Amino acid sequence: MYRFVEPVLVDRLRRSPVVVVTGPRQTGKSTLVRSFAGADLRTYETLDALTTLDRALREPEALVDRKGPLTLDEVQRAPSLLLAIKRAVDEQRAPGRFLLTGSANLDVHKGASDSLAGRAVHLVLRPMTEREKRGKAQSPSPWSGLVRAPSRAAALEVLAERPERLD
Repeated sequence: MYRFVEPVLVDRLRRSPVVVVTGPRQTGKSTLVRSFAGADLRTYETLDALTTLDRALREPEALVDRKGPLTLDEVQRAPSLLLAIKRAVDEQRAPGRFLLTGSANLDVHKGASDSLAGRAVHLVLRPMTEREKRGKAQSPSPWSGLVRAPSRAAALEVLAERPERLD
């Protein structure tokens, strides 16, 4: 399922060593980042898995010290990972190196060892829009045509060509 935020996420992964996707529960954070695992040879680990969580708590540096890009889902479960990620980025600053997700805002999470300031960009994933739910997320919204219309007559032509609801 396509989400409007995907091109933004791809852009941020090309620019920043750490991208953090946060948002309310059940908004599709895990589904979104898992879709990147196969596409760009990104390793996916979730801290919902007890073995991964145990390793993250006992050996955070060993978990993040690996070749290639790494996605860590539900990273708020092991706040000490943030310090290990900070160290890894400071040693080798490569765009898209870490993609992190979590329900909690990592900047204010109680017990978080570091905010990754200056190393990470943050995206907030909102619940799906009606267009995304209907599977029309990839088609351009009629709003974009209306906004670009140079005149009222041109805007009316856009509406005539695209009679669906403007949402």
